[in-house]
Amino acid sequence: MNRWHLLPTALLLAAAAPLSAQTAAAPTVSASAPLKLTPADEKRLFDAGQRYTRWFLAGRADSLMGVLSAETATQINGIEGIRDMMGQVAERAGVETEMTEEKLTRRNGYPQFWHAAKFRDFTDDELVLRWVMELDGKVRGIGFGPKSRSPEPDPS
Repeated sequence: MNRWHLLPTALLLAAAAPLSAQTAAAPTVSASAPLKLTPADEKRLFDAGQRYTRWFLAGRADSLMGVLSAETATQINGIEGIRDMMGQVAERAGVETEMTEEKLTRRNGYPQFWHAAKFRDFTDDELVLRWVMELDGKVRGIGFGPKSRSPEPDPS
């Protein structure tokens, strides 16, 4: 069974492309009542997204396990699923050479941290790592893939 389709924001590797991603429907917050963020929430979630990205790129799967929602941890097959994702990015994209953009947006009503960067072996596009979070910083969705194929954040 392909466990990747279970992620709110899922990764699929295509044989013909260096790295590609697909977005599956994530649970949404009512359009009339999106999660309210204070400036302090925005800073805290932005900082958390940067930290999660550093952990991901450094191979710290155990640290990431501690911030995944229980549902997300189950859907990706726990720490082995995280390690598998890390290995796929390292194998297909290589190491990050230049961070080009970081921002806090929204995806399906939830805060989403967006980290775009150039990678040594991923020369045709930037690679984007995305963390969809709850207000408490727990990760409810993970996505990564070429910037040109990344799902657009919610309109502001």
